[in-house]
Amino acid sequence: MKKTIPSLFVWLLLPWWLWGQSEKPTPLLSAKDTVLLTVEGGKKFIYHPVKAKQTLFSISRYYQIGLEELFDHNAGFRNDPTLKAGTRIKIPVPNKAIKRYKNSSFIASKNTAIYYVVQPGDNLFQIAKRYFEMPVDSVLKRNRLKSNNLKPGQRLLMGWMGIEGIHTDWRVPTSSPESEALKAHFQEDKKGRKEISAQGVCSWPKDSKEKGSLYALHREAAMGTIIQVNNPMNNRIVYAKVIGRIPSGYERNVEVVLSPEAALKLGARDPRFFVKTKYLK
Repeated sequence: MKKTIPSLFVWLLLPWWLWGQSEKPTPLLSAKDTVLLTVEGGKKFIYHPVKAKQTLFSISRYYQIGLEELFDHNAGFRNDPTLKAGTRIKIPVPNKAIKRYKNSSFIASKNTAIYYVVQPGDNLFQIAKRYFEMPVDSVLKRNRLKSNNLKPGQRLLMGWMGIEGIHTDWRVPTSSPESEALKAHFQEDKKGRKEISAQGVCSWPKDSKEKGSLYALHREAAMGTIIQVNNPMNNRIVYAKVIGRIPSGYERNVEVVLSPEAALKLGARDPRFFVKTKYLK
């Protein structure tokens, strides 16, 4: 039988869920800021300039990046999360977030300039064509360059980014060999088992430092099978191996308990959030 959330719980949860859907992070940048950008291994990274009262949580939410991934790129904050004004935090940025040209709807006050920082060995063709897919002449004109010669550390205006932050659907969820293997396992097992759809609350140990394992606790899914968990707020999906039952101390509306790694792949911010699941019996 398909499981549903008790009606009372739905009415209690719905206002909170809709608020989470519509609420937008407070802008952490302004048109007066300068955002620096580098490219490493084909991926673009910006360096966010920290201001007073900003926190790692507000920054991670603004850029739609998990705290764990934020720590991966800024290891020093694992031991000391204190932020100081003027510090620059390294953030991976999707291509969709960069506006390479000003169109008719461009509003200067709602965008901040992005400057590429020239690295040793860079040349103008590589930066313009390979990194930003722009004509070399456009970069020359925009930066008032008289020649193609560049110096390490030089800053080139390459585009703009909206001060509203990064949209969730611009981010491609990071995958891993384990995640891909669990997904394949789930698809294979579907051939011989019954698929059950459900929804409810996902709980996870937010303060845990554990990394790297995708597992789940569930009340009904067979041990050793794979469960699919979907976060409808951003449509991210994670697959996790069922290794145990949900302890009796949890409320009945808790549909699944996930490992920290699995929850972070769903973009989890709070220790409890609404999910949809599919599991096999």
